[in-house]
Amino acid sequence: MFRSAILLTTLLSVATPTFAQSAPTQPVDVNAFRASVAAVRFDASAGAFTSAPATARVPRRGLGTGQRILWTSIAGLGGFFAGAYIGAAIEGDRCNCDDPGLKGALIGMPIGTAAAAITTWILTRK
Repeated sequence: MFRSAILLTTLLSVATPTFAQSAPTQPVDVNAFRASVAAVRFDASAGAFTSAPATARVPRRGLGTGQRILWTSIAGLGGFFAGAYIGAAIEGDRCNCDDPGLKGALIGMPIGTAAAAITTWILTRK
């Protein structure tokens, strides 16, 4: 199965043709180009550029998407272990077996991960 998946992926990547699109060429009107270059003024005074109002840079609020993803994954990892610990504590040693608390830990892991990740994603909104 694994070999057939690799073979299929390799065949699809080799068999798919890739073509670059050529840019449409248009004839250049030399006289119009020269006229537009002649119309450009390079001797404009520096005062013309300082009269425009300066735009103030607005500081960003909140976290960026990358930071949100980072903190959500860290919280999910913490929730994974917290869910395992809490699930094992809730189950306790009721089964009188060789692995007490394992079932509770296995149930608590995904619940803790989802709860922590969703909560962190919501709390880090802008």
